[in-house]
Amino acid sequence: MSTRMVYRNIASVGGASKRPGSYEFSAANLSSRSVGRDIDPVIGIDHFHIRAPVFAPHPHAGFSAVTYLFEDGEGEFINRDSLGDRVVAHPGAVIWTVTGSGVLHEEYPATHGKLSHGLQIFVNLPAAEKLQAPRLLFVDGPDVPVRELPGARVRVVTGNSGDVRGKLTAPGDITLLDVKLEPGAAFDESFPADHSVLAYVIKGSAFVGREDRRLGALEAASFAEGDGAIRLRASPSGAQVVLLAGRPLREPVVSYGPFVMNTEQQLAEAFEHYRAGGMGSLAPANGT
Repeated sequence: MSTRMVYRNIASVGGASKRPGSYEFSAANLSSRSVGRDIDPVIGIDHFHIRAPVFAPHPHAGFSAVTYLFEDGEGEFINRDSLGDRVVAHPGAVIWTVTGSGVLHEEYPATHGKLSHGLQIFVNLPAAEKLQAPRLLFVDGPDVPVRELPGARVRVVTGNSGDVRGKLTAPGDITLLDVKLEPGAAFDESFPADHSVLAYVIKGSAFVGREDRRLGALEAASFAEGDGAIRLRASPSGAQVVLLAGRPLREPVVSYGPFVMNTEQQLAEAFEHYRAGGMGSLAPANGT
């Protein structure tokens, strides 16, 4: 007797909002507001194209700042931080900065004019981890495990897909999958019932969820917790879709600028920690 697959319903649909940009840097932002629903534990996502150093060294605290580079990038990408790390990342890499109590970092393409294309994903940390020491997690592009299926290629950045497990263990048991589908191909992925899921279309278009809702590039669907798999089916143009899943924290969030905490007092303490030099120092490397 065969068991029919159960698929999750879509909770909301939205899209990334493009910001004013330039040849050197442009981005589209995905947030709770643009999706139309809380996407906890994700705070927001910047889908970026960058060809030159743009941002000077800057602080973060209280969350994970995740840079995922797509494979279509043209060159290496540098990440530096006040912990003394200097990572040279190739297309397809993931750089997961667990900012904790606070760290300074900067990121930029290694060669001016060569495109780096990716997502910067801001993932909230639970209260118990917000004040822990910062640390850097990294898996380079060629080292990210890949699951091959008929018509589908899945890069398992974190978490697992089928029997393929990512090499990076992310705080909060976050799953990040980069799914490329040939025209008309389908892909199903199950997640724990207590995890919310976000599907974001990078290229092409795909039919998503039990409703078979068609989403184009820069559009996203949010799925509530519950039993059932996430269904993706590519249109005749094919599709690239990122799936991001995690357990909602449902904790108070107080944020200002680069800091995300649980209380106003913690936020004030983070600013004081930064001003006092407690997050270290980092001189610009590239004239930013």
